[in-house]
Amino acid sequence: MISQRTKEALGWKRSEGKRLGQPKGSRSKTTKLTGKEAIIAELRSKKISISAIARILGVHRRMVAAYIQQDKR
Repeated sequence: MISQRTKEALGWKRSEGKRLGQPKGSRSKTTKLTGKEAIIAELRSKKISISAIARILGVHRRMVAAYIQQDKR
């Protein structure tokens, strides 16, 4: 019953031309790694793995990998 009403309401909004979902926005300009570029570069020059760098900095390894990829652009 609730599901049906929700679907009807969403269909109605769509037919009115409303955009549904979370609005698109820009990413934050600061992260946990902002200001640690020199440390990351130094550790990378010493051939330390991304996982090890993440453990040292206390963040997830994917965050470090994404930060390095972003820096290469």
